[in-house]
Amino acid sequence: MVSASLNRKRCNQQRMTSRGRSGPVRIGELIGPILKQAESQPHRPEALEVITSWPEMVRGKLARKSRAVSLRDGKLFVEVKSPAWKQELILQKRNIIRKINRKLGKDILSDMVINVRDFIYVAGK
Repeated sequence: MVSASLNRKRCNQQRMTSRGRSGPVRIGELIGPILKQAESQPHRPEALEVITSWPEMVRGKLARKSRAVSLRDGKLFVEVKSPAWKQELILQKRNIIRKINRKLGKDILSDMVINVRDFIYVAGK
C-alpha cells in the first residue's frame, strides 16, 4: 500500500518537473509572452471603428439591447439581451452589414454572429 502511494507521488513529481516547474507561476510570466504576441499582430482600426459605432448603426432601443463585441475574420460578434432581440437583429442583419460596410468604404464585414447574453448598457460607451 505504501509502495503504491510512493509510486503515485513520484509520477506526479515527474509530471510536474517535465513541465518545467513544480510550483506556482507568477502571472507576469504568463501574460508577458501573450502581450508580446499581441503586439506583433497588426492593429485593426476597422474593428475598433465598427465596435464603437455600433450604437449609431442600429440606433434606438436595439442599440440599448445589443452590443458589438469583436470583429474576426469578417464576422462581427454581437451580444443581445434576449432571444426576442436576437430575432430582431437577425431580421435586420443584411441591412446592418451593408450599412457598416458602406461606412467603412470596403467590404470588411460578411456575417454577424449573434449571442444572447445579459449585460448592463452604459450610455456613451
